Amino acid sequence: MRTQRVKNVAPLLDPADPGWRTVPVEQVSMMPTPLAMQPTPYIRNSWEGREYGRVTDLAVASVHDGRQWALRASWRGVSPAGKDFPDALAIALPVRGKPVLALMGAADAPIHFLRWQANKSVVASQIAMGIGSSARGPAITCSAQARAEGDRWQVVIARPLGGAGDLAPLVAGRKTGIGFAVWMGGNDERGGIKAFSIDWAELALDA
Repeated sequence: MRTQRVKNVAPLLDPADPGWRTVPVEQVSMMPTPLAMQPTPYIRNSWEGREYGRVTDLAVASVHDGRQWALRASWRGVSPAGKDFPDALAIALPVRGKPVLALMGAADAPIHFLRWQANKSVVASQIAMGIGSSARGPAITCSAQARAEGDRWQVVIARPLGGAGDLAPLVAGRKTGIGFAVWMGGNDERGGIKAFSIDWAELALDA
């Protein structure tokens, strides 16, 4: 997945900005997280036979301007209003080592998540070192703007380039991995009940 360098990311923080039309879009396949990977017997038993992880693919585009990175994700799955759980999107980036995305990392190979929820105006920074281990992540200035058009979400999440400590590095001219998770709140999806990309996609930032 190429991250195109642009003069200024700021206008592209709006998911409807026409500048996104010139940015290459890639499709990311999604699948339901296996019930065997759920952290408790209660979750495994209560979701046995129920359909979940309904989002089958994301359309993703990515840009940076040397200071800030922005990713636009679009998918079909806007839940009706009034549901108990929000629609949500998480971006996963490896911090260090060689974390297994499907296992949500390990103690020596953590994963940094940026999570947007339809009912919140802020992006949550989370760190994971294994399944069921998500905790508050490093402080970072990031933003999200979302737009529902019919049954389709368009969400732009942005953060600064760089990285240190538990903040996943994003550096112009370098490559890293990226993964995704999507929750359909209208289907009661939350926690580990979601659609996810099972392995890392390559994220290459223009120099």
